[in-house]
Amino acid sequence: MNRLTERSRCTGCGVCGAVCGSGAIRMRPDREGFLYPEIDSALCIGCGKCTEVCPVLQGGAQTAAPVCYGVQAGEGTRAMGSSGGMFPLLASHILDQGGAVFGAALLEGGVVRHICVRGREALPQITRTKYVQSDLSQVWEELRLRLREGPVLFCGTPCQTDAVRAYLGEGRSGAILVDLICYGVPSPGIWGRYVKYLEKTWGGPLQEFMFRDKRAAHGRACSFRIGKKEQVRPLGQDPFCRTYFKNVNIRPACFQCRYATVERSSDLTLGDFWGIDGVRPGFDDGAGCSVVLCHTPAGARLWDRVKGEARWFQCRPEDAANEAQPRLNRPVQPSPRRSLLMRLYGRIPFRIWLRLASR
Repeated sequence: MNRLTERSRCTGCGVCGAVCGSGAIRMRPDREGFLYPEIDSALCIGCGKCTEVCPVLQGGAQTAAPVCYGVQAGEGTRAMGSSGGMFPLLASHILDQGGAVFGAALLEGGVVRHICVRGREALPQITRTKYVQSDLSQVWEELRLRLREGPVLFCGTPCQTDAVRAYLGEGRSGAILVDLICYGVPSPGIWGRYVKYLEKTWGGPLQEFMFRDKRAAHGRACSFRIGKKEQVRPLGQDPFCRTYFKNVNIRPACFQCRYATVERSSDLTLGDFWGIDGVRPGFDDGAGCSVVLCHTPAGARLWDRVKGEARWFQCRPEDAANEAQPRLNRPVQPSPRRSLLMRLYGRIPFRIWLRLASR
């Protein structure tokens, strides 16, 4: 078994396996809990489809400088999201047109996976932030199927969205690709062990985990529910979130991310408008503000259709890419302790590793 591409650059999107007609490519977790493609040489026919579609190997596509906005959706819609409510606003519009929306959901057992939503009642499953790299393996074929039936909106990290763009190719007319301002993706393997740690500690199966609970100002808290027990605490007090924001459990490719710029390969980019007080004082009310970057005519058309349901202002790309939002300027950098901690991961009890990694 051989790897498709070098480990340090691979984003784990899985599009190589999605286009492999011989079933030669499988996504396997490494010892850090991240998925990587492996090729079974006995099944590989050397067609080259995997390398032709890989955004890392082919370089992807990037747009020119975007048109930028600061946005707050209406109160009911904004409450569904983690920041200013732009994703649920866009998704609701697509669903009302009879379309389909793809996004990351937190499923049974804490598994984070992309799913397809066809109605507003199911939308809350995919509208909130998940600080875990999601699995795309279940949606590749359905993307093409739903696109034949009507409009499609896909939302994911920039590398995932670029992979979907490459997968759909020239046949993506009718699909709106929305990427997120991404800090970096944490290990799903470490997250899975953290879920088991919580369940053992609190005595029951995980019912819900909110990485951005809006009961705290600006959503700077997380919460989880196990049975009838609920815990709400600042992000800085949750061990998993601490390992994330200390840049310990982040995928190696994130440290050289080429999407950490205002120029993307998507139609729209969404994120928290950190630093908004320096751009539009008084606009922020503490319940969340989004920044929207329109990259393409298709993205601009969708924005024009929904902007009447939001409070917004136009700004410059450099206003969005301010020092409070560094992921539009440069990739995240690894913790100096990451290498040591990842060598220890899996070799010492998880509760001890978690304590060390979250310091």
